[in-house]
Amino acid sequence: MADGRNIAGARVRRPRRYSMRTGLLALVVACIAPALVVASVAVYERYVVQKERIFRDTIFLARNLSAILDRELTGVEAGLQMLASSPDLRAGDLAGFQERAGELMRFQIVDSYVLTDREGRQLAHTQAPVGEALPMSGASAELARVFHTGAPVLTGLFGGGASDSPALALCMPVLRGDKVVYSLNVRILPERIGGVLGRRSLPDGWVAAVLDGAGTIVARTRDAPRFVGQKAVPALARAVQQEKEGSLETVTKEGAPVYTAFSRSSLSGWTVAAGAPMSLVTTDLYRAIAWVALGALFAVGLGLWLALRLANRLTSAVQGLVAPALALGKGRAVDLPGTRVKEVAEVGGALQRASRMLARAQHLAHYDPLTGLCNRVLFSELVLRELAVAQRSGEPFAILAIDLDGFKAVNDTHGHAAGDAVLKEAAERMAGAIRVSDVAARLGGDEFAVLLIGANRENARLVAEALVESLSQPYPGVRAAVSASVGVAVFPQSGMTLRQLLERADVALYKAKEQGKRRVESDL
Repeated sequence: MADGRNIAGARVRRPRRYSMRTGLLALVVACIAPALVVASVAVYERYVVQKERIFRDTIFLARNLSAILDRELTGVEAGLQMLASSPDLRAGDLAGFQERAGELMRFQIVDSYVLTDREGRQLAHTQAPVGEALPMSGASAELARVFHTGAPVLTGLFGGGASDSPALALCMPVLRGDKVVYSLNVRILPERIGGVLGRRSLPDGWVAAVLDGAGTIVARTRDAPRFVGQKAVPALARAVQQEKEGSLETVTKEGAPVYTAFSRSSLSGWTVAAGAPMSLVTTDLYRAIAWVALGALFAVGLGLWLALRLANRLTSAVQGLVAPALALGKGRAVDLPGTRVKEVAEVGGALQRASRMLARAQHLAHYDPLTGLCNRVLFSELVLRELAVAQRSGEPFAILAIDLDGFKAVNDTHGHAAGDAVLKEAAERMAGAIRVSDVAARLGGDEFAVLLIGANRENARLVAEALVESLSQPYPGVRAAVSASVGVAVFPQSGMTLRQLLERADVALYKAKEQGKRRVESDL
């Protein structure tokens, strides 16, 4: 009896049940959740891309400002060398020397020229009449290095001189034979260096500064009187001591969060730092998050409303089956509607197979199957994308058209298998000779092209010459001599459209071949 009761109890045990309405509501949430995740990932990816673009813009700005400052300092150094060897100075004509120096100052960023002896006494000063008693030099400790090394010296910030305002000095040795007899110095005010930085118009909220080798601010585009002479913020000061160039997230001296990039000058040893406000990216991020949240609320509300309506209709439809079921119980004929159910496993398998086939088709459509380089279609898309960026930023870029000289002889002598090996080897050499950010492509046959991002004509020519040298080296197992000819086209000088740039690069390539091959030619 006990066993019978247990068996009976097992028969009447019912599984846990849930309503159709509850199931549909859960389905709505399950369907919206992946879309919300995808939208969140897309917002984050957009944020990352924008942040990378800001870092790229700031490093380009830092490099550009560093180059501008180097040009100015090169001009100052050239002026010092000219005055140090001038006949007036050799003859001891200090009045003539001061007159010549005063004329030169009009074209430079210097504040004054000063001539000092080994003891730091000032013998001539362009801001004082000839013969007037002059004080000791304000940077005498660093000036002594000129007499010891016989080489130019760029000092740090110091006070004194004609005024109490901080200044820097570039010192040039004056030689008599092999002996340093004087130090010819120029005094440079931080505001003059700030004026050099100001020649490049900065976007709103951006800031740029020049740091000396010790991390001290020697010039700044914003609030210069307040911060010149102070140390840079600790994170930036550490970074510039450890690396020649880089980027980081930090704060300004005022405490504003910025994306900062820096580049050190090989001429002066100074570092130019440029900072872009984080609000450029975070404002868009917060706006996108708000839109995603609003969209999610709208989607959930709409989905719940539709699910409730559908649940009511399905409930009514299921309840309509009661009469047919009772009719079946009574033995009457029942006309039941047919239904179709899709097998989820088969659909999922089909989607996976379709995804793999699509991925392979996309790869074959954009990459050369022999060399692994991108093909003409993808290369054109990348050039068009860089054109759009360059037209907004004004930054140049270059296209190299490359052709292998003597490649036909490889196929004729060794066969097409050897020719394919040469093409693959050339592609590997090409990829190794360019930056990771640049793009190499095989356009067909033995024709290749390279996109050099951010390259001007001089940089493009250096890369092209390196490619010619690399591609002209002997190829394993090939007796025929193979070299390369390269044509260079640079935006915007060579053209403003994809077609113009490719045509100019091809024209330059043909010119290189006509001039004897294994060479680089530009379109201009």
